[in-house]
Amino acid sequence: KIWQAMGRSRTMNQTRFSIYKNAIPVGHVPGMQDIKTQELTRQLYVHNCDQKIAGNLSSIYQTLVSLLNLSKESFYHCDDIVNTFLEKMTGSITDNVKRHEEQLVHSILGAPAPARILAHILAGKFKRSSIPAVTTEPLTSNVVETLLRHIVQQKYEQRVPSGDIHDEFIRLLSGEQQSLMEISYTKQQQKQKQKQQNKNQDRDTMDIFSKRNQLEITIETDNYFQYTLTPQTDVPKILLSLPLPIPIFSLTYMLNRGMH
Repeated sequence: KIWQAMGRSRTMNQTRFSIYKNAIPVGHVPGMQDIKTQELTRQLYVHNCDQKIAGNLSSIYQTLVSLLNLSKESFYHCDDIVNTFLEKMTGSITDNVKRHEEQLVHSILGAPAPARILAHILAGKFKRSSIPAVTTEPLTSNVVETLLRHIVQQKYEQRVPSGDIHDEFIRLLSGEQQSLMEISYTKQQQKQKQKQQNKNQDRDTMDIFSKRNQLEITIETDNYFQYTLTPQTDVPKILLSLPLPIPIFSLTYMLNRGMH
C-alpha cells in the first residue's frame, strides 16, 4: 500500500513510515531509510509503468504538441483552440480541429526525427497491450497518420467510434477504460462519489417535490417580461410573498406539566 501511494501522490515523498515485519535479518541496522533507494521500489515502479503504460489521452496529446515544437524548433505552442465549449457553441470546433490535425500531420510526420519518435513511443505502448490485435498491428505510416488524427479528434471530443483497430488504440491511450472517455483514477473516484451524493440528495428531496406536496399556480400572459414589470399585478410574486395557510412544521413540547 505504501508503494502504491508513493506512485499516486507527490506529497508521499515527504512522508515517513514505520514498517514492522517478521524475521528481521541479523545485522540489520534500524532507522529511517529512503524508500526510493530500495530495489523493491524500482521493481514495483517498473511493474506499475508496464501495467499503466497508457496513462491518459492528455499525455499522448502533449507528446504530439512536444513533437510539433521539436519540428518547428520552438519552445512553446500557441493553441488556436482556447475554449472548446465556446468553439462548440459557435460551430467552429470542427474546422479548427481539422486544421489542427493537418498542422500536426504536416509538422510531425513530415519530419523524419519526430515521426520516428512518435512511432517508437506508440510501438512501446502497444506491444504491452493484452489485446492481440493491438500488439500485432503493424504501425505503418498510414496507420500512424490515421491514429494521430483520431487522437486529436478524441482530445476535443469530436471523434466518432470507427469500429476498427483504432478504437482499441484510443481505448488503450485513454487509460484502458471501458468507454472511450478519458477519466483518470482519481477523477473516476470523485465522479462515483459525486453520483452517490446526488442519489442521496435526490432521495432526501424526492418527498419534498412530490405532487401531493405541491401547490400549483397558473397564469396566462402574452409577454411575461412586461407582466413582471408591474409588481402590483404579478400574481405569482404576490402569492410567493404571502404566508401559506398549510402548516409546514409542527412542534409538540411540555410546559407547566402540560403538553402544547
